[in-house]
Amino acid sequence: MKKTDGQSRMHMWRLLLAAGAAGAILLPLASMPARAAEQEAIVGKIDYLTAPFRQERILDWGNRPNWSPDGRRIVFTKDDLVDGPAYEIDVKTKKVRCLTCKFGKTQFVTRIFYLPDNSFLIEAAPGMAGGSGGSGDAGRTELFWMPKSLGKPVSLGTGAMGDIAIARTLNADKSVNVAWSRPRDKGLQLVKAKLKNDGRTAQFSDIELLYDYKIGQPGETSFPEAYEFIDGGRAVMFWTIEPRTVDSEMYKVDVASKAVSKVYATSAHNETHLFPDERYGLEESNYASDPDGPYRGVSGLGKSGVEMVLQMKGVANAKEVAAANSDKGFDIFVVTMDGKSRRPLTNISPSGAQAHQSIVSPDGRQIAFAIKGSKDGASPYPVGLYVGTFGK
Repeated sequence: MKKTDGQSRMHMWRLLLAAGAAGAILLPLASMPARAAEQEAIVGKIDYLTAPFRQERILDWGNRPNWSPDGRRIVFTKDDLVDGPAYEIDVKTKKVRCLTCKFGKTQFVTRIFYLPDNSFLIEAAPGMAGGSGGSGDAGRTELFWMPKSLGKPVSLGTGAMGDIAIARTLNADKSVNVAWSRPRDKGLQLVKAKLKNDGRTAQFSDIELLYDYKIGQPGETSFPEAYEFIDGGRAVMFWTIEPRTVDSEMYKVDVASKAVSKVYATSAHNETHLFPDERYGLEESNYASDPDGPYRGVSGLGKSGVEMVLQMKGVANAKEVAAANSDKGFDIFVVTMDGKSRRPLTNISPSGAQAHQSIVSPDGRQIAFAIKGSKDGASPYPVGLYVGTFGK
């Protein structure tokens, strides 16, 4: 899923539980990427809590953006809940092209990501025939590789759910490290592997199980959704819901030891991607629209999703509690990775709209995200794809 929203997670919980039997400027604060060493110097100079920040709507539609390795282009989908073609936009010229339309009945993707060599990783329903979208994230989607020449996508032979963690650079053998969640009997497994291609086809190797979750098992964490490689690639950060607290939190699993630990704590719903130097995170949360009380951590989920989570926890009046504590919109924040400091970059959730599906550019100077309108259509914030830039 983050990058997922509440409705996607609502469908995910429904399917998992069934299997387990149980250009506008928004309100801030109320160039070409460099080589690796230079990039480190660039992002190290940015104080994301205080740096000037401006936002621009680059397209009046689109969702689930992902940056190209050179930071010049963004690949995206039309919707975050219904499969559709994959598109690409040039950030400077605003020119849009469809990447998969030529494949006819097999052009439909759930998510699409750039890989460091400019080829693509695709998450889609079997055969890329559509019918997946948000609900399919829970068990119907598979992974595909598509060459940068836009040749026919190749199945990678594995199921997948939600967001995908992709290393920023290639390994010495030209493979790239990828981590994702794949369905298992009554649960999900977080796995890591090397993905290598020869320009025509691709395959995974060295698949390694990092974390295994079965519905109902005791522990601090539940299902895993991969987000980032963290700690210099030595760990994988994932989003989860804590069964005990009913909070959504970011955790990480150490690749070598398989030890799981919390990245940072907050009482509100949070989903976080990293800035390149790992000092800061780009967080989606709902502090402005969240209710107070013990159920803040799942309030970004849809009503049905919250009800199911509460039923799992044994809350007797789950339906009533869910109605009062669900469907709260997201805003986007910068957060220090100790969780102690936070800066709002948007302030639209009180209107019923939400800013979500956010992702950081390779050089750390920009972010991309989508704005989704309010259900009643009354929000004054224009929907579409946005780019935010730090610095003058």
